[in-house]
Amino acid sequence: MQRFAPVLALATLLIAPLSLSAETTKPIRYTWIANSCETWNCAAAAMVMADGDRHVIVLPTNDEDRPWVILRRVEEGAIVLPEDEPFVCEVFDTVMDASTRHLAMDRCRAPIVLNVPDGRAVVTSLAKCGSKQRAIR
Repeated sequence: MQRFAPVLALATLLIAPLSLSAETTKPIRYTWIANSCETWNCAAAAMVMADGDRHVIVLPTNDEDRPWVILRRVEEGAIVLPEDEPFVCEVFDTVMDASTRHLAMDRCRAPIVLNVPDGRAVVTSLAKCGSKQRAIR
């Protein structure tokens, strides 16, 4: 038995760091983003490319330049949106928090609140008020 003690101690020392590193990994965090489309073909292509992914949602708008907005769940830090994107998304853990934000926003930003499939809530709106951009239905 005493011959196996050093081997057992060495095996324990080799396995312990592996279990510690598994405990300290950060979980993947997701957020929602908004991308607008100028045509129905663009919006339909986004849905086709999603291949039934429940984390892709297409919404109509009343904006003549960008009549469609696509909401998509992505890994945080994985994508950069163009600066000229007229729509933004704010993500909340509860519908109550999203509703509070929705009610506090200027009506000219045309906010809409959604409960999304991952259990959180999203407020999508125009990034800023503008005379050319109109409300989301």
